[in-house]
This record gives sequence, C-alpha cells and structure tokens, in this order.
Amino acid sequence: MLTEIQIRKVRPPKEGESSPKKLVDQHGLQLHVFPTGRKTWIYDYRFNGKRKSYTIGSYDLFSLVDARAQHAQLRLKVEQGVDPGEDKKARKQKEKQEMPLIDLIDDYIKKEAIKHKGARWEIVRLEKIKRDFSDICRKPSDQVNQLDMINFRDARKKQVSGPSVSREMQLLGSVFRYGIRELRILKDSPLKDVDKPQTNPHRERRISDVEIDMVIASHGYERDTRPLLKKHQAAWAFLFAIETAMREGEICGMLKPNISEDYVLLPDTKNGTARKVPLSTYAKYLLSLVDNLDEVRVITIDPDSLSTTFRKHCKLTGLTDLRFHDARHEACTRLAKKLDLHDLAKVTGHKDLRMLMRYYNPTASELAEKINRKD
Repeated sequence: MLTEIQIRKVRPPKEGESSPKKLVDQHGLQLHVFPTGRKTWIYDYRFNGKRKSYTIGSYDLFSLVDARAQHAQLRLKVEQGVDPGEDKKARKQKEKQEMPLIDLIDDYIKKEAIKHKGARWEIVRLEKIKRDFSDICRKPSDQVNQLDMINFRDARKKQVSGPSVSREMQLLGSVFRYGIRELRILKDSPLKDVDKPQTNPHRERRISDVEIDMVIASHGYERDTRPLLKKHQAAWAFLFAIETAMREGEICGMLKPNISEDYVLLPDTKNGTARKVPLSTYAKYLLSLVDNLDEVRVITIDPDSLSTTFRKHCKLTGLTDLRFHDARHEACTRLAKKLDLHDLAKVTGHKDLRMLMRYYNPTASELAEKINRKD
C-alpha cells in the first residue's frame, strides 16, 4: 500500500522516457507519475472480461485518502454490474442533452465567437437575445423547436429590418451547428425549414461630386490641407475610400510600414486574407497629407469614432441617408470604368463576383456612354 511520503518522494521518469511511473496502491488503484511531474490517480479494473481504466483525477485535487474514497465507490459500482467508464459517459451525455440554450450560447461565445472577426457584433447580439428571449433560452437546447424560432423571427421583425433579422437567425444557426458538430447534443437545427425575412433590395446609393463637397464642408475640412482634428480625418478617410474602395476599418487600421510606393498592404481583412490595394496618383497625394500624424498609424481616428463622426456631420447638411460604406459602392462603380471585374475584385478583395456586383451600380446614362465610347 502507498503512503503519502512515498508519493511526495517519487521522481518523474527520466528525460526520454515516454511511459509514466506507476505506483500501485491496492485493488487496482494506481498513481501515474508523468515526465512533466504531473501525478494522476487511475483505477485499473476488469469489466465483462475486458481490462479498462478510469481516471479519478490529479493528485493536486485528490489526496491519497480522497483517492481511496473515490476508488471504493468505483469498485462498488463494478460489483453491482455497472461499468464506471460507461456510466460517466452516459452522465456527461445526459448533462449535455439537458444543457439550456443559454448555456449553449455562452459556450459558443467562449469557444467560437471569440475567434471571429465579427466577434464584438456576435457577442452583443447574442447577449441581447439572451435578455429579450429568456423564455426560449431557458429551455433545454434539444427542446428548442421551429415554432420557437418562428416566434423569435416574427418578434424581431417588429423591431428591426428584415436583413437584421436574417443576420441574427444566421448567427443562431451558427450556435446550433456548434451544438450539433462540436458538443453532439443536437441532431438537427430548429431553424431548419424556417423562412428568413425577405431581404431589402441591394443598396444602390451613388454619391455625386456636389455631395462629396457637402460632406467635406460639413466636417469643416478643406481639401489639400493636413487633417489634424478627428473630424477632419473622417472627411479625409471619406475621400480616400472613394479613391481606393477600402472599408472604414481598413483605412483606420493602415500602418505606415505597410505603405509602399504604389500600394497599401492590408495584412488582415474582413474575409480573412491579406490584400494589396493599388494606389492612384490622387490616393498617393492624400497619403502625403497625413504623413507623420503618428509614429505607426497612418491616421489616428478609430472605426467607431469615424462612423459616429461621419453620421453626425452628414445629418447637419441633410444627407441623412448617406453612409460611409456608400463610398465603397461609389469607388467600385468609378473603378469599373478603368478595370474589368476580375481586376476590380483584386482591388476590393471580393472572392465572389456576385457580391462585387452589389457594389457596381452604374446609371443607365453611364452604361450608354460606355457603349458609345466602345463604338
């Protein structure tokens, strides 16, 4: 039989030895000592003629007395015809099956959402769903059904737009897929065969040169000047977006070491891949205006501040329907006059040309001019 003194004095296996040292107590109770110094209690037993092992736990958590007490309970189960290992698996599976949706959401946030680029948005939306739909979230995950999801959809449609509801349903779909594939507690998604709201037509907002001047003036910025204030940087970023088709987050995240003579390197973009954005002569000029604003960053305003500042000053001039992202639409349409769609996709970072077509919004007059120019 083992003693606490023996356990404390035992040394780990020598370097190069992969197998742990095994200290035997009695009736199949063993202490395995690994090369790392970790000590783990193992119950070695036979069940239906097969040799099996059951991990009781670490010596840090179970002293010799504690391990013997756990061991006695496990031996009793074997004598009663219950396999401790299979019993443990069954209990874990039952716990998983009874996991409330709110716990499944929390597990998804901790292990999956944090890996995503849109983690902040996902977490905010899921926390709101937990608060506003607590009756559904308290239900065991495998008991959440299609009617629950239909009620969720219809309730949200009264509060937000159809596309927003669709995105939230897509997010919940990710949670349910995590429960199916990773936790194995669901057989199917309750969103299956639940229709999403009809999406609104794709946004085709163009920006005229007059509106560009209005936006610049509303921010108190004068072209060809150094944008020192945050609101001036927002106006500068708007001009740069129209020239390059870059997103606001990409513009705010530009670093000086990634600026080359004729392109900007974006090492980490929305679609998860790096992209090099070619610079026009005017884009290079705009970059010269912000030279040395910061030691590392090209501009010092962050995306949230940029978005808030832009909306605020556009409203002052009556351009309430204008969004910063519309600059990307305008840029794509303007660049399409110079590049074919495949080259344009390289500039914008679109992997799917169908998605790129949402950003290409020429007027009928522009298309007619293009046809006549080719003729």
